[in-house]
Amino acid sequence: MSDPSADIPKDLLREWAATLKHDLGKYVAWRSANLDDAAWSGALDELTATSIRDDILATRDVGGQCESAWALFERLTRPWPRPWPAELDAVQAAVASLRELAAPLQADDRTAIAAARERIRSAQSTIRTELAALHRRLMREA
Repeated sequence: MSDPSADIPKDLLREWAATLKHDLGKYVAWRSANLDDAAWSGALDELTATSIRDDILATRDVGGQCESAWALFERLTRPWPRPWPAELDAVQAAVASLRELAAPLQADDRTAIAAARERIRSAQSTIRTELAALHRRLMREA
């Protein structure tokens, strides 16, 4: 079976990976990445709840046009040929995990957000790590 990405110029794949790394990988934890470890357990404070909600529900905010992490992922991966790199499979699973929390995040359900903090943090970490790895790999293959 041939590689479906073989027909895509390598510089374009690198550009797509860089955009994913920046727009999704950077901003899915933009505010919450700076929280103390204590924010991820115990009582859920206003800063933590707001940071998590904004990072996931408004991952990309350009001129007041907000995109959730899953909407951004869907838009930015649309041109990728399938099957896509293993790193994107891991990112897709992490984004799906976040998407399952859409309703409590949108409702600002503090109990549900508090209970999901470790899951959220893990998904954010996976997204950042896997997109960085994809970008590095494609740069090495240049």
